[in-house]
Amino acid sequence: MKWCKWAGIGLAIWAAGILPIVAQDSAPLTEREKELLSLIETLESRVSALEAQITELKKNAEQPASSGTADTAATPPEDSSGEAKQPSLEDRVAALEKDKEGALRPFWKDGLRLESPDGQFKLKLGGRLFMDFVWFDQDETLKQALGDEQDGGQIRMGRIDLSGTMYEDVYYRLEYELAGNNGPNGFTDTYIGYTGIPGISSVQVGHFKEPFSLEEITSDLYTSFMERALPVSIAPARNLGIMASGAWLGEPKHERLFAQAGLFRETDNWPSANDLDETRGWSFTARAAGLPWYADKGRYLLHLGASYSRRDIDGATVNPYRFQPRPETALSLFRYLNSEGFAGFRLQDARAEDADQYGLEAAVVLGPVSAQAEYLLADVNSTFAGDLRFDGWYAFLSWFLTGENRSYSHKDGTFGRLIPRQNFAWGKGWGAWEVLARYSTLDLDAGIVRGGSQDNLTLGLNWYWNPSTRLMLNYTYADVRHDLYEGNMGIVQTRLQVDF
Repeated sequence: MKWCKWAGIGLAIWAAGILPIVAQDSAPLTEREKELLSLIETLESRVSALEAQITELKKNAEQPASSGTADTAATPPEDSSGEAKQPSLEDRVAALEKDKEGALRPFWKDGLRLESPDGQFKLKLGGRLFMDFVWFDQDETLKQALGDEQDGGQIRMGRIDLSGTMYEDVYYRLEYELAGNNGPNGFTDTYIGYTGIPGISSVQVGHFKEPFSLEEITSDLYTSFMERALPVSIAPARNLGIMASGAWLGEPKHERLFAQAGLFRETDNWPSANDLDETRGWSFTARAAGLPWYADKGRYLLHLGASYSRRDIDGATVNPYRFQPRPETALSLFRYLNSEGFAGFRLQDARAEDADQYGLEAAVVLGPVSAQAEYLLADVNSTFAGDLRFDGWYAFLSWFLTGENRSYSHKDGTFGRLIPRQNFAWGKGWGAWEVLARYSTLDLDAGIVRGGSQDNLTLGLNWYWNPSTRLMLNYTYADVRHDLYEGNMGIVQTRLQVDF
């Protein structure tokens, strides 16, 4: 800004030379001379303002870059000449880093998240809300045999979820169910894990789903239909245990081979006093899956997998080994298939001692079109009825009318959150639309156990407003066959779902 100073000096010299001449001439000033004097005054005012700005800028530059703490706000030390010594750039950066210690940066990513500057500590506050409505159309045979289903609605799920990491390698989750008819309100996924062991992804301890069946371990947030298919009732769900997980082959976060294995104590989906049952042994469950074909960032893929579980049952009467599926709707009052339906013909009457459970799974994604299928089998060894076999399978097709494709999770070989190409906003975008069709079948008749069999055909329509909100519509035609009754019914149900 030296030009401002020299401009001021030049103007002063020029004024000193011209003003005496003007003063000596007593004649009135001409218009031209008046214009020049006005210009001089304007320039002098501008120079004064610029000099004041320069002075202020110098003062600000001499102040420390950070004044957030007592250390940085203190007066800079003086050097040997008595002048104030300014902190170096390194000192200022260190002061800024000290200010950040203990701070958590809030941001939004599929939920409210907090994260420390160094990434060592992370916390996510999440939750979900499912609101369901259902209408039934039973034939008279089923009404007389079991009862009249009631149309209605309910809060299917209402959960609060806390999850995160500590010191980078330790992770945790604490999820609590506030609503729903799956059981008493209580904890669902509740566990602690460690990711610092070379060669594997994690070791996890707590209450969570055993690694069995693609459909079962895929989160309720991301399943294609409102409820899981009938044969998935063969798969074990949440229990108390310890599990190791791994993901290999491929770039980090894009692995193509996955495996999980663990030991579990039968505690059912809801921790309770029944968890202390000593007559029930431990179970070993494992699942392996992979991607023989993976292209275009998952828009095209082939998924194959298998599951196995060895169950030590020992004729337990608390948390007994049983199969009691609802007809693919949580709002059904009756279980048309039931291995424990009638005394003398129940699985517990056969006294199940141990069981081997198997699962085969496959899925293919071809852009907006995809298919998924599974076969599940329970081979039960009983005291009074020998070997008993219960099995079922399902297959479904999906087509995104708006061009999206199912999203694959490389963490555990499942499917995850769909991201619409455009979110729904009135007059701006219509979200993502998906049409589906599924066939499922389950047979619970084996030896003296007469649980019945059922075939279901389900048509579905999903409207994804955004990555966290969707509206679902399902129609299911159920054909039930039992030694004591048989019939069919139609089920229409809808869900509004939000998660964060």
